[in-house]
Amino acid sequence: MDWKANWIWDLSGEHPRNQWTCFRRTFTITSEYESAILSISADTKYVVYLNGEQIGSGPVRGWTTEWYYDQYELNRLKKGVNVIAVLVNHYGMGTMHYIEGRGGLLAQIDFYNQGEVIGQLLTNEKWKTAIHDGFIKESVKMSNCLSWAEVYDANLFNGEWEQLSFDDTEWANAEIIGPYGIEPWRTLNPRDIPHLTNEPIIPKSVLSLKAVRPISQHFSIDLKPTFFPGELDCNSGKIIQGYLVTELHSNEDVDGVITLTFDAHAEAKREFTINGIEYKTQNGTYEKVNLRKGTNLLIVDVGGSFHEPTIHLAFDFPEEIKVTAPFSEDHTRFLGFGPFYSTTLLQLGKPIEWSIPLENEYLQMKHLSSLSELEPFKMWAKTIPNEHVCTDNVSLLSIFKDELRTFPVGFQHQNMVLPNQSFTKVNPMERGDTEYLIDFGKEYLGHIEFEVEAAEGTIFDFFLFESIHQDGRIEHTFSLNNSLRYITRNGRQVYRSFIPRGFRYMLLTIRNLKTSCKIFNIKVDVTTFPTGNVGSFSSSDYLLNKIWEISKHTVRMCAQDTIIDCPAYEQALWTGDSYNISLMNYYTFGNYDLVKRCLRLISKSVYRSPLPESHVPSGWQNVLTAWSILWMKACREYYRFTGDLAFIQEIYPELKLTVQRFQEFINKEGLLEISAWNMLDWAPMDTEQTIVTHQNALLVDALKQTAYLASVLGKNEDEVAFITFAHQLKEAINQNLWDEEGKVFVDSIHDDGTPSKTRSIQTNLMVYLTNCAEGERREVIEKYLVDPPESFVQIKSPFVLFFYYQALMELRKNDIVLENIKDIYGYMLENDATTCWEGWELIEGDFSRSHCHAWSAAPTYVFGVLFLGVKPLEPGFTKVAVSPNLNGLKWIKGSVPIPQGKIDIYCKDLGEYIDLQITLPEEIDVQIVAPEKTRVLVNGKKIG
Repeated sequence: MDWKANWIWDLSGEHPRNQWTCFRRTFTITSEYESAILSISADTKYVVYLNGEQIGSGPVRGWTTEWYYDQYELNRLKKGVNVIAVLVNHYGMGTMHYIEGRGGLLAQIDFYNQGEVIGQLLTNEKWKTAIHDGFIKESVKMSNCLSWAEVYDANLFNGEWEQLSFDDTEWANAEIIGPYGIEPWRTLNPRDIPHLTNEPIIPKSVLSLKAVRPISQHFSIDLKPTFFPGELDCNSGKIIQGYLVTELHSNEDVDGVITLTFDAHAEAKREFTINGIEYKTQNGTYEKVNLRKGTNLLIVDVGGSFHEPTIHLAFDFPEEIKVTAPFSEDHTRFLGFGPFYSTTLLQLGKPIEWSIPLENEYLQMKHLSSLSELEPFKMWAKTIPNEHVCTDNVSLLSIFKDELRTFPVGFQHQNMVLPNQSFTKVNPMERGDTEYLIDFGKEYLGHIEFEVEAAEGTIFDFFLFESIHQDGRIEHTFSLNNSLRYITRNGRQVYRSFIPRGFRYMLLTIRNLKTSCKIFNIKVDVTTFPTGNVGSFSSSDYLLNKIWEISKHTVRMCAQDTIIDCPAYEQALWTGDSYNISLMNYYTFGNYDLVKRCLRLISKSVYRSPLPESHVPSGWQNVLTAWSILWMKACREYYRFTGDLAFIQEIYPELKLTVQRFQEFINKEGLLEISAWNMLDWAPMDTEQTIVTHQNALLVDALKQTAYLASVLGKNEDEVAFITFAHQLKEAINQNLWDEEGKVFVDSIHDDGTPSKTRSIQTNLMVYLTNCAEGERREVIEKYLVDPPESFVQIKSPFVLFFYYQALMELRKNDIVLENIKDIYGYMLENDATTCWEGWELIEGDFSRSHCHAWSAAPTYVFGVLFLGVKPLEPGFTKVAVSPNLNGLKWIKGSVPIPQGKIDIYCKDLGEYIDLQITLPEEIDVQIVAPEKTRVLVNGKKIG
């Protein structure tokens, strides 16, 4: 691509917070041309329109220095005047799938005739620009991982701005940032995957109708700009010692409630004082308080460790309470005091000092009860700007509420979810707001779209979540603000959200409804990686069929512009997760390009951190050691399933560099010793040490796999070096990490040199799978796997179950595999799951933090291997083993994607013999291992 265009932006600066900016360029076509190609990129996200019609959005996620651009063929240009319009949403801060760059737009239309460029339209100072005021910037992040929640007021900006007829003469001219190649976008790569789907799905039913009254006042306060000024990352481990302070003004002595909520995973004190009276609380708890007439001093202790230092305050008193910042003469509502101490602790391989000093000023402020006592601390006061305070937090309003009355759901209320011309008419409630609970039937990832007719100022709040318990309790997943607020203009209108969200259930609450409104339809436009429905499995066992379906649907909903861990909470590309998910993907969809994209993105992280990072590309810089190792193994698996030697050649330098970096963490005993996030499972393993057994074992196998890749590339010296490294590490594991008395591999070695007393299935499982245990030791571990001792730490996540199933299948314990799958996944189905859960009670009282987590979709892989028996014997399936196994069922059938197409298998027990039919591409060399008494047909030919 020969870029002639300039990067442009508005006048808001490099890092505007939650900025939504419109750009327009009107142009006239007078001459003939054969084709016109639009090339476009933006930071952070764009939507592009041609003559008022949306033609695309992007770009895909990437490293800022190697950003991406999209191309569109403009086949609907017309002779005469046209307009291209672009809406850019710049985050202004990092997320777990974006590293803050700066605001910018780059676009270029090339007009071709006979293969030559005969004209161009370029982004420059002639483009017109305006801030889209319809998007309320004072929003709150959807979670500690994601960007800002969407709050849209249709009255604050002209909704026709992208149309040709719109008059933009009052708009400002864009500002040129610089030409292609400027920082931070040093290079631009063409989009390396197809555009995502746009599949409309309508809900299945309206489940309930209620009148509700939300808590009367709420404030979501972003503390990061105040306590960590200038830091635009998304790093975890943010340590604060400080306070949030405000004055609550009451016209009389009054009783009421206050709620204080943090990120559910924050290590926060959750303490506050009112006029010196101390309160200790928990997320979701209503604390009864008393306000005296006049001024009341509220001090919230915000000390703790945070991923996202945002707090949520909600008040419910008979009358609205005035909130003002002490010592302030403007309309500021809150002050931050401190930080008396602050730091960000990054886990990147080197030791971290976790002991935090307690500063005197921080301790002294804790028990203040009056403004006069606060006076000496004014030097620590910092104004929290009102633009960092959100009062449109739909999740708080949807969670903290009174249910006034429940109504029967008459059929007319179902009209909003029917695919016809009917509508639901909604009349104002006598008391409270109207709340509908809507079920989409399955979990989906996509853009909400709806059509309504309402008076100006009617508020439509959409709160999205994944699970409802049998008793009707909603799993809110505190700190997940999965929501949208839309404030209507007068009349009939359609809105499509710009931010994709993952959910199954929708709470639609209609507020400020003064006259009746109509809801014509609601839907979600599913946006996932485009793929054919290639992989399949069905059998005579209905439960197994359902388990396959929810697992396959999970894999699909976790395939976006990368593999993602989950569509709701994070939407992040986790390096270790992607190892398992890639193997699941190979047996369900065969999305090799998507896997390759993920492996490539992960490889680039070694130029920012000592080892491949835990998730990429992310504003949270972090190393999770096992995840780094699993990336190495994933590269080998990719080659095994695709035969793509060119890609292995491309990323080999990063593979070799990773091996060299690991060598730097080998201690004098020959073991891997590293200070990083050393997690494998959501279970009480003893892995918060620097020498961890499962990581050492995994590294042995990864070194062998990387040595194999070196051999196929002809890197013979590297192959020998990697194999030698693996053998030395394996010997060190057996010398130092085996407990001879207990006949078990210990979880870790403590800093004082003593072995861990914790015994876990997980550790010994990894030692077994990586062939680090031999002889008697291997036989002992086999017994542990088949019959896990109760004293051992047990597996607590479907992620580790994936490896457990691999080991059991290797041991030919298929019956244990199937029993476990039916038990674990059957429990999910019993509780109405349509996708696979991340784990069990990761948040106390809930089934799971995430209800659609692709690391949990192990049955897709297991059934492809255990039942259908398909494995590549040579890279890229040029030679394949097919060994179907009924495992006690009456019949099975299914399809496995391969690069050349697919393999179809049908197997049925007919009593005296088993009928086996296999269809596969002719060019494939197949090795069939059939059960005894089997008639085998391959492409119609009898071979047995």
